[in-house]
Amino acid sequence: MMKKHTLQLQITGIVGVILVLACLLLTVNSLVSARSYYGDYASLVEEGAVYYDPALPEGELPPALDPDVTYQEASMKFSVQSVVTMAVIILLALAGTYWATGKMLRPLKELTESVQRVDDRNLDKRVELKRAHGEVGVLADAFNSMLERLEDAFLIQKSFAANAAHELKTPLAVIKSSLQVLEMTPNPEIADYKEFMQDTDTSLNRIIKTVEGLLALANLRDIPMDQRVELYTLLQQAVQELAKKARSSHVKLSMGQPVSGFVYGNPSLLYRAFYNLIENAIKYNRRDGDITVSMDMNGKCAVIQVADTGYGIGQEDLVHIFEPFYRADKSRSQRIPGSGLGLAVVKMILDKHGGKIEVVSELNQGSTFKIYLPV
Repeated sequence: MMKKHTLQLQITGIVGVILVLACLLLTVNSLVSARSYYGDYASLVEEGAVYYDPALPEGELPPALDPDVTYQEASMKFSVQSVVTMAVIILLALAGTYWATGKMLRPLKELTESVQRVDDRNLDKRVELKRAHGEVGVLADAFNSMLERLEDAFLIQKSFAANAAHELKTPLAVIKSSLQVLEMTPNPEIADYKEFMQDTDTSLNRIIKTVEGLLALANLRDIPMDQRVELYTLLQQAVQELAKKARSSHVKLSMGQPVSGFVYGNPSLLYRAFYNLIENAIKYNRRDGDITVSMDMNGKCAVIQVADTGYGIGQEDLVHIFEPFYRADKSRSQRIPGSGLGLAVVKMILDKHGGKIEVVSELNQGSTFKIYLPV
């Protein structure tokens, strides 16, 4: 339907109509001028005023009736009038074209003015052009869609910056308050120093984790992705490294049968993705809970599954868990330590490898994460 009203066709139609009208006017002017200036001479010939005299040399007419005099004057007048009329008609055609195209392009001018008024303070506004159609209408819709994406990205960026500042500020505030308490103690004991060192170590580890997560998010583009990676071997390494942490958390960690499958990518990134998923399953599990890590082949995809019997995730939180710094623990009590970057890093790593991740979870029933990687 849009093709019938494209701006190109409309301008072509307008210019075509104006050209046709100009040509018609020029033709009518030529006919009228010819009849006006050459009609007298033709009537002289028809009435016999121009006659043949045998006494005169062949082809010569009496000067009083010499048709060349009348013909030259008529030709000059006709040429002058034709040029003047043609110039006037061309100017009128240009003026008409300018007016018509200006009226047609008015919605584009309004769109330009609307674009110029948009800044970071009013990204929620949208362009409304009632007379927009064709390419201008499509352009207005595309601009509104771009504004919507920019608004979402801007809000995510603001939220990201606020959350990053919070994650870095909180442990620093803990270190500062612990130091102040230690300074206010007249004669601190060894136990006070040990408590301060323990709080400082915990807070510094949290800061380091946050910075590492931010660096991982920032540096994914610069990492080579052309190495052959055996998935089961890499998955097994992550399980073995986290086995001690699982035992200390009283969680049973088991792994399924070996399956052959490889991808081309970066082993360090994939290892980090597997490690983060399994570590989350340990962190958010119950005492004496279970974690099952398995790998299977589904056509040309490797399916890696991490299932736990932990606290689970509410349905309202599932759509946000891959956002940086998002944590289902709204109170941020830090009962379970973490920065909220683990799953965001996993998602970006899988996107870079052409894979995807899915999660099924219910509160108090556990969670199952599935990774799909093309092999």
